[in-house]
Amino acid sequence: KKKEFVSTTPYRLRKRLSAPDPYLESESEYSASCSEEEDEEDQKEVSTVSTGRKTPAETKAASVPPPRNTLPKKVKEDKMSNLVEEYFEAHSSSKVLTSDRTLQKLQKRRLNQQTLHDLLKKAPLAYAAEIKELNQQHESLFSKWMLQLHLGFNIVLYGLGSKRDLLEKFRTSVLEDSVHLVVNGYFPSITVRSILNSITEEVLDHIGTFRSPLDQLEFIIKRFKEDSSLELYVLIHNLDSQMLRGERSQQILAQLSSLPSIYLIASVDHINAPLMWDQAKLSLYNWLWYETTTFSPYVEETSYENSLLLQQSGSLALSSLTHVLRSLTPNARGIFRILAQYQLENKDNPSYPGLSFQDFYQQCREAFLVNSDLTLRAQLIEFKDHKLIRTKRGADGVEYLLIPVDDNTLTDFLEKEDEDV
Repeated sequence: KKKEFVSTTPYRLRKRLSAPDPYLESESEYSASCSEEEDEEDQKEVSTVSTGRKTPAETKAASVPPPRNTLPKKVKEDKMSNLVEEYFEAHSSSKVLTSDRTLQKLQKRRLNQQTLHDLLKKAPLAYAAEIKELNQQHESLFSKWMLQLHLGFNIVLYGLGSKRDLLEKFRTSVLEDSVHLVVNGYFPSITVRSILNSITEEVLDHIGTFRSPLDQLEFIIKRFKEDSSLELYVLIHNLDSQMLRGERSQQILAQLSSLPSIYLIASVDHINAPLMWDQAKLSLYNWLWYETTTFSPYVEETSYENSLLLQQSGSLALSSLTHVLRSLTPNARGIFRILAQYQLENKDNPSYPGLSFQDFYQQCREAFLVNSDLTLRAQLIEFKDHKLIRTKRGADGVEYLLIPVDDNTLTDFLEKEDEDV
């Protein structure tokens, strides 16, 4: 009986009974699941040998286990390969299923700008009482803002909702007797040059042109340092707008705000607005941040955006054109008028390249609008900044000037100018 028991016991089991493997012991100490699986495998091996009565060679071959961790690793690799194949199969198809129900396909009548504005104005504002109470809380900070501005800080407002009415309330209630400048940063043609022109012409009463905005900035800084009685409050709606968020514009505005007698209060709406400023600009601005959530709709800020609900009739371009030119000098408006009239006279010419600079200068000189070509070029730079004109060189190397506005809008603009005159 003893010999039969030894001969029918598997080689692996005999080795474990005679000399336990230290590796297996250590593994069983830390992992109960591994030891239970091995015990189950041993029981299967014993039952197979006792019932099947295999030959010693077959018994030895069946009792030799596979290499450790080979099967789980192979299964894991198979699963990973299947996942990779499924991923590329799912993304290999170029056909993308999307809905074709867009706003453009609505069979609705398009509105004009004024009609849409009137309809939106009639719509009731949700939570009007709560919003009014919230704005009253913000308005109670006006005296605190004035104190902090005079202490050398500048104020930036952020939060959900339009802050235009809040800044306008601050201007009318606190700054009525002070010299102040309002900058609508959301306007599509606003530039830092136009801001500097407003300061030099309207605040400092300077008549003349500058070679570059940096020269103009140096002139402003010099005048404010020489005259200690000068004080200026600058209110900027949407300092982070598309036209003012550039590196050059932010650097000039930061240097202006660093002057002791210039007080800046601005609003920002973009979530990444602080990324405009590095450490040097932040030190110049010296901001105090105020969270002024108003929940007010961005009516005025979005009035210059294209909408699918509006007719594309050129009314937006006309209002922008009129607004920009009203902020310029009479000579500048006369120069632009000559260019517009000449372009309308040649509107039937399909190969019209534009008005050459020399012919344009000659007409402006005859109208006593400029006295040199340098004066005209300085004025053209301002037109380019406002995107009112476009220049290109022809095949003969001559510089041509063109107004990038359709003829109907240009005609309406000249008729409106004649009515105002």
